[in-house]
Amino acid sequence: MGGKREVDSAAEKYVLGGLWRFAAVRLLLGILLLMVGDFAFSATVDEMKATWRAERGDGARGVFTAESLSCSREVCFWYGMFRPGGDPHEKAVTVELRGVDEDSLSTGDSVPALDVGSPDFVHMAGGSPDWGGPVVAGFVVVFTGGMGTGAIGWVLWRVHRTRPSRASRRRELKGYGSSAVRDFLNRDRWGWSAWPGRSTVRGKMARSWGRTAAAVFILIPLGAVTASQCAVWFAGRDEASSVESVVGSWPLVLMAVMATVAIQVLRLVLVRPRMWVADDEIVIWDGLLLWKALRIPRTGIAAVRQGSGPGRRQNEEAAYLTPFGDEVNLVLRMRDAVPLPARRLRWGNWFWVMLSSSGDESRPTIPQRGRPVRELWLRVKAPRRVAIDLDRWLADEETSPPPRFAPDDHAYHGRVRTHHGVGSTRLKIKGRLAQPVLAEFVNDGSGTLTASLRRAEFGRGIPVVSCGPGAPPAAIVLDDRWVTDEALTNRFLHVEAEGPWTVTIGGPERARPFTRSATGHGPEVLTYEGPPGIAVLTSPDGESHEVHLRGPDLAGLYGRKPVASAGGLGRGPAGGSSVPSLSTFAVPSGSVLQIRADRTEWRIDVTPLDQADVDSLRRSGPEDEMTVPPTGHVRPFEGSIAGDRAAVVRYLGPPGRVLFRGEGGFGLVRLDATLVPLRTLAPPAGEQAVELRSHSLVQVTGGPGTWSMQEAHTATVSRPSKGDELQHAPSRT
Repeated sequence: MGGKREVDSAAEKYVLGGLWRFAAVRLLLGILLLMVGDFAFSATVDEMKATWRAERGDGARGVFTAESLSCSREVCFWYGMFRPGGDPHEKAVTVELRGVDEDSLSTGDSVPALDVGSPDFVHMAGGSPDWGGPVVAGFVVVFTGGMGTGAIGWVLWRVHRTRPSRASRRRELKGYGSSAVRDFLNRDRWGWSAWPGRSTVRGKMARSWGRTAAAVFILIPLGAVTASQCAVWFAGRDEASSVESVVGSWPLVLMAVMATVAIQVLRLVLVRPRMWVADDEIVIWDGLLLWKALRIPRTGIAAVRQGSGPGRRQNEEAAYLTPFGDEVNLVLRMRDAVPLPARRLRWGNWFWVMLSSSGDESRPTIPQRGRPVRELWLRVKAPRRVAIDLDRWLADEETSPPPRFAPDDHAYHGRVRTHHGVGSTRLKIKGRLAQPVLAEFVNDGSGTLTASLRRAEFGRGIPVVSCGPGAPPAAIVLDDRWVTDEALTNRFLHVEAEGPWTVTIGGPERARPFTRSATGHGPEVLTYEGPPGIAVLTSPDGESHEVHLRGPDLAGLYGRKPVASAGGLGRGPAGGSSVPSLSTFAVPSGSVLQIRADRTEWRIDVTPLDQADVDSLRRSGPEDEMTVPPTGHVRPFEGSIAGDRAAVVRYLGPPGRVLFRGEGGFGLVRLDATLVPLRTLAPPAGEQAVELRSHSLVQVTGGPGTWSMQEAHTATVSRPSKGDELQHAPSRT
C-alpha cells in the first residue's frame, strides 16, 4: 500500500493545527526560532567579514593543496590542506577553497590562497569573491527572526487583548484601599485572616501536581539553555561589535522573563488555594490569581453544577480558578455578574493568561481585573460530594412557596342537589362551575349503572362511573375540563340504568375523611387529613385502578392525568392466587383523592414523610437505626433507578442533568418539601433530559409500563442494589 494513510494524514493535519492554537506552543516556537536566528546572525556576520576581506585581498597568504571535490546540485567545492606562508613545517588545516573554478584544479595541485579570518574556508589569491553564502545566511536570519518575533508578538498581543477596557479596570481600582499599607493589612489578603473559623461544607480546591511539575522541569532546561547561550556568545567574542552585542543581548531579557515565570511557578507550588463555606457565604482564597479573598453571598449563587459547565450561554463571561486550564469539575453560577479581585498582569501573571489561552473564544480565561463573570469554574477534590453538599446548602436558604392548600370557599360548599330517576335520563347541571363538584351515585336497580359527562345534550360523552347492582355508593368528581377547556354554562350528565337511581351533587366536604388508612370498593373520593406522606394504594384482586390527586377546591393538582395508575394483573402463574396491583404516590396534607376502580376492593395506607424518607431519617439519627417501610417510602436515587409503577423518588446525586425514560405514559413532576407538585419536568413522551438539584423530591406519575432515570453528567453510573431490583421488578415475574 503506497503513500501515507488517510488516518495519519488527518492526525498530522489536525493535531498539529490544534497545537498551534495554544499560545504556549507559539511562545516556545518563537523562542526556538529566535535562538536559531541568533546563531544564523553570527554565521552571517562571519561570512560577510570574510567575503569582504577576500574582495579587498586582505589576509595572510599561504598555500592550498587540493585533495577532494565535493558536488551537490550542480555546485562543486574543493577541499584540501592549507599551510600559512607555504612553510611545510607549519601545521596544515582542512578547509574549503573559494574563488576558484572547479575545472581549473586537479587533485594534488597547489595554489596560493588567502586566510580571510574564517575557520571554514580560505580564498584563492586573485579570485572573485563568492557572496552566495552570506546571502543564504542572511535569508535564514530574516526568516527565523521574523517568524520568531511574529510568534512572540502574537502571544503578547493576545494577552493584551484579554484585558478588559481601561474604564472597567479603573472602576475595579476603587476596590483597593487608599494606600499600599492598607491593602497589605487587609484581612482578606491573607489566607489565615480570611478564614471564617469553620466551614459548613468540606471542600478542597485541587491543582494538577503533574502539570505543575512539568512546568518546573520545562523551565529549568529552558533557563539553562538560555544561560549557556549567553555565556557562549559573550565568552567567545571578545572583539564583538556593538551590533552583535545588541542582537545577542536578547537572551538576557529572556532570562529575566523566565525568572519572573519561575517565581510564579514557585508560588503556584507553595501557595495552595482554599475554599470555605460559611453560614451565608462562600469564601475563596487564591494567592496566585486573586489579590484578596473572594466572598460570594449565598443569595448571589444561582446554581451549582458538577462537571465542566456545558450550560454556559453565549457572550457570558466565565473564569477559570486554575492556572493550567485543568479539567474542571465544579461550576458556580451567579445570579448576576460579579467582579473578581484579580491580580494585575505584572511580574509574570501574564504567564497564566497565556497558558489558559487556547484560541477558543468560547472557553473561559483566568480572572482578570475589571471583568465581571457569571460563572466560576473550579477544580476540587471529591467533586460529587462537594456539589451535593453545596446544592443542599443553597436549598436550606430557599423559602418554600406559599401553601396551596389553604381553605377555599367552594361554590357548592354547604349546598346539596339530589336527583332521582329511573332508567336512562339526561341531567342538566346549570350554571357556571368555578370549581369541580363531587357527585355520589346510588344504584337501586337490578342492572349496571353507567354515567357519562357531555358538553351538549346529544353527542358522545366522557364515561365517569360504572357500578353494578347492590354495590356501595360510588363517588366521583365532575370536572368541566374533561370535556372542554372553555367555561360552560350548562353541562349534561347522561345516566343509563335498569331501575331507580339517585345522584347527589355537592362540595368537597362530602368526601370521606381519613388519616392513615382507608378501605373501599369501587370509585370513591377521600380527604386526607394527616401530615404529608407517601401513600400506597393496593388492589388485592389485581384489578386496574387510577388515582387523581386534587386540592381542597377539587381542582386537579396534576391536571387531567392521574398521579398513579395500575393495569389489571389478573391471576399469577399456573392459575394461582391473584397478584395485587400497587401504586405509590405523594399525598400532601389536606388533599383530596379520587380513586377510580370499577367493582374492585382497594386499600390505601399512608406513611408520614418523616418516616418514609431516607433523607429525613439520615438527618434525625444514625444510619444503622433507620427503619424504612417496605412499600410506602421514598426511593433514593443516585446513579440510576428503574421501576414499573408510580413512585416517589429522592435524588441524592449532584445537581445536573438526568435522563428520564418513560414507556407506557409515565411522567415526572417536581415536588416541594410538603409534597405539593411544583412543575412538570417531563411529560409522558419517551426519553427526555431534565435538570435536577441535589436532594430533589420527584413524583413518577402514570403507568402501567416501565420507567428509568440515569445521571447524564457522569461517565460511570451506579447499578441499583439487588434488593431494590427484586422489590421493584415487574409483578408478573
